[in-house]
Amino acid sequence: MPKVKDIIDIIESKAPLTLALDFDSAGLNVGNLAEEVKGILLAQNATYSTLEECAREGANMLITHHPCVFGEEPDKYMQSLVAKAKDMGLNLYSCHTNLDCCNGGLNDFVVQILGMQNVSIIDGCARGGVIKPIQLKEFAKFVAKTLDDECVKYVGEDDKVIKKVALCTGAGARDEELVEYAKDNAVDCIIGGESKLSLALMAKDYGVSIIDIGHYTSEIACVKIFKEWLKEYEYMIRISKTDTNPYKSIK
Repeated sequence: MPKVKDIIDIIESKAPLTLALDFDSAGLNVGNLAEEVKGILLAQNATYSTLEECAREGANMLITHHPCVFGEEPDKYMQSLVAKAKDMGLNLYSCHTNLDCCNGGLNDFVVQILGMQNVSIIDGCARGGVIKPIQLKEFAKFVAKTLDDECVKYVGEDDKVIKKVALCTGAGARDEELVEYAKDNAVDCIIGGESKLSLALMAKDYGVSIIDIGHYTSEIACVKIFKEWLKEYEYMIRISKTDTNPYKSIK
């Protein structure tokens, strides 16, 4: 049986912690590096449901994209997750912004499925590239269909032609520096999540379009990436069935 450290070493050979951003809490959030791994559950998030699912599956290691420890003063919900995981004897490991930034990580995965070409790294995590010219509204529909996201919204004129694109999964659409970059580098459209009104207004004034995608839907591919990286241990891996998108569309 592999030990927790053996599993982590494989992941961090692909997505080293040195790539994680300063604010991040990626790594072993709860557990013991020397413990033997009996089974692995892959999910985007640590929740009460995924912790309980891990135990039901006979697994003692939960690998997620989002940490359950975040910031200097984690909120009560996160603290309760840590306490519950410790009580259950689970090992919680997260591969977060290092997965966003690494080669073959989340941003590269989404770049590929959206068909972006001539791709370059913008700021470590974000990616820039070009697509076949398409009107904004139609491109937003394509992005929504490709990511299976019913809650996509966008900023800009419907018939604006989009060719040059910047992508940052997760909360990328609330990055003011990315909007400034788009303005200064003739980027037609930013794709990312969690845009806020002030930033949307700023982008509109600058003539930069935004396609606002769901944080969950833009990053759920993490489980596919983890599974591929850990294929030698496929026999002990399960993908979570309870870690689902918390948002629903009224459509």
